[in-house]
Amino acid sequence: MSENMSQTPLLEVRNLRKLFPAKSSFLSKEKTYIKAVDDVSFTLNPKETLGVVGESGCGKSTMGRSVLRLIEPTDGEIIYKGQNFRNANGQELRKMRADMQIIFQDPYASLNPRMTVGEIIAEPLNIQKRYSSREEVRAEVLKIMEVVGLNPKYYNRYPHEFSGGQRQRIGIARAIVLHPSLVVCDEPVSALDVSIQSQVLNLLRRLQDSMGMAYIFISHNLSVIKHISDRVMVMYLGHVVEMADKKELFANPSHPYTQALLSAIPMPERHSKRKKIILEGDLPSPANPPSGCIFHTRCFMAQEICSTQKPELKDLGDGHFCACHFCGKCNTNA
Repeated sequence: MSENMSQTPLLEVRNLRKLFPAKSSFLSKEKTYIKAVDDVSFTLNPKETLGVVGESGCGKSTMGRSVLRLIEPTDGEIIYKGQNFRNANGQELRKMRADMQIIFQDPYASLNPRMTVGEIIAEPLNIQKRYSSREEVRAEVLKIMEVVGLNPKYYNRYPHEFSGGQRQRIGIARAIVLHPSLVVCDEPVSALDVSIQSQVLNLLRRLQDSMGMAYIFISHNLSVIKHISDRVMVMYLGHVVEMADKKELFANPSHPYTQALLSAIPMPERHSKRKKIILEGDLPSPANPPSGCIFHTRCFMAQEICSTQKPELKDLGDGHFCACHFCGKCNTNA
């Protein structure tokens, strides 16, 4: 991770939205939509890691895939290296996508079982026509395999012959073989054993230092987010509710939802100064989100204004943003 980050953003996402059509009831003729991502904006600097955290179903993965246009966004702007990525098509889109890659969550489902390791890692090189001969492609693949900790003798083996951690290394190799500037890491360690998780996280950090990549790191595990991120963005029901520098967010969480998430991190009682916060009720439906503040139905601080007025994402200073009518007024650290 780089401490000296450029002031010119690598990526700017403005008012990103992704709606999925939902099945209407037999009696209703109105179209309904699931608001998976609703008005999300953020920037990402070169060589920076933005951690994205929230409950399952909050829109983290949909947001990440929409940024890469693996899922086409419904609305919003995606500016990558000063170019409008949403307007790109054809050869221009292919060229830009080579610089924006993804590591998928499931190392079992994301690899083609009929392709060898060498073929899987070489596929991006062949699609982008980076080399003119098979020998050059093979040499590059073998080089990347060593970089991610895979023995070159595995070149002709198939995915089913590997453990989960090794398969994820294959997925990482495929993502970095084109030397991208941006990698979306979609919960890349959640399907792995705890002992393997640390190895993969340390590998990702080494690759970032040596290759200068920026990460959007999606996870529901706050301990993992704290370990690898520079900044953290907290999502709830498709919205950004808080965003701040990692140290600031973990020391001074301002949104009640962030406070609840942090209070759930397991810690020995003698070391824990944070009061446990138990959220009541279930996550509301993204097809019919609550009026006003989307979190007010589960919030321990909710008042009348919360059910009628939607809070803006306010700048609290030093890059700390919070979407709550009472940001910072009830900090459980106090």
